Amino acid sequence: MALVTATGGRKRSVVRTVAVAATLIVVLVGTRLVFLSAFATEGDVPPTASVSLPAGSEVVAEEKECASGGCWVVLSVRPPDGMSPHDLATSLGTTPQARQRGTLWDPRTVNLSSEVDGEFLAVRADYWTRQANP
Repeated sequence: MALVTATGGRKRSVVRTVAVAATLIVVLVGTRLVFLSAFATEGDVPPTASVSLPAGSEVVAEEKECASGGCWVVLSVRPPDGMSPHDLATSLGTTPQARQRGTLWDPRTVNLSSEVDGEFLAVRADYWTRQANP
């Protein structure tokens, strides 16, 4: 009988630990979301890593630019071998504009547009652009 009681106590302990850990994760994620919303500014720009580039692509330059409508980051991207900048734009869906969903850590949608710049593709990423009208 003592063995059953010890096992039952362990189960309650494990359930309690899992419940506390899950609650802590929910509070941390919720705090992050409130922080992103409360302190969002037009100066926010997406990190380079938020742009999903195909394997073999290389970001050769990154520049933050701002104007009256907010700020954005411009990435100069060298396409992978065997792919033209135009093909890279097509694979990103940035002809004319694409939207990438955020992550659990940063759920803001990243808006992308691009233009061919010689052998590179200049990709513009921001949080503020509205969907292009056809």
